[in-house]
Amino acid sequence: MLVLLGFVLLARQRQIEILRDLQQEGAVSVTELAERFDVTDETIRRDLAKLANGGQLVRTHGGAVLSESAQVDAPFAVRQGANSDAKRAIAHAAAELVRPGDVVAIDASTTALELAIRLPPAPATNPITVISNGVGLIQRLADRPGLRLISTGGELDRTGACFVGSIAEATLSQFACSHALLSCRALDPRRGAGEAGPSHAAIKRLMLSISEQSHLLADSSKLQEKAVCFFAPLDRFTTVVVDDGLDEGRRGELERSTARLLIAPRPSAAPAATDPSGA
Repeated sequence: MLVLLGFVLLARQRQIEILRDLQQEGAVSVTELAERFDVTDETIRRDLAKLANGGQLVRTHGGAVLSESAQVDAPFAVRQGANSDAKRAIAHAAAELVRPGDVVAIDASTTALELAIRLPPAPATNPITVISNGVGLIQRLADRPGLRLISTGGELDRTGACFVGSIAEATLSQFACSHALLSCRALDPRRGAGEAGPSHAAIKRLMLSISEQSHLLADSSKLQEKAVCFFAPLDRFTTVVVDDGLDEGRRGELERSTARLLIAPRPSAAPAATDPSGA
């Protein structure tokens, strides 16, 4: 039984890595994957068949390509490994916006999870209250002192590892927050922050409406992504926090579209976040 469990876990980890490769490259080869994971071609074919049955890829002769649905919304575990340096830099800069005693609404994005684990310490007498629809975020912070955690509950979106729907929205509507800290599926200087579907957009729109200040956390790769729907224009946010991977043209577009653009340097760049607006 233990051997079988180990086999299942190894297979699932392989499949997550295959999806990461597809997100980055767009296509994979059976032969190359078999060499990488030191398994047989038949083992990789079984992995690809399982992912194809779940609608996450399309089989091709000798490999697979990413399905259209997977391009819209990749599983949380896959997204968590993408652009990790940029996400950590953004999270570090955004965490400095939060103070003890604040009530913060945080979404279920992978960038928001990086932010949550970097929240500043707070005394038990003046904790930071975190309200989130993220499953992983609540689990990750469950044992941390100085935080008061509130989960929205609701309908579980397994792909996004989050709660959505009317129950989650009803929970959020009861609160008044100091800050909303949100990410997005896609970033468009003209249309704003976009999401993979209406249920995710509705949660983020509601978090914005109940918060005094709102901050969008988006790594520069989001400018290349596409969204199904948009939940807020960029000037709706108090601050837009991005990494330093922007070219000058894109940076200029964002500066013209936002109230305040905060550039968070990745580890290879300067050690601290900079604010182009001088604020």
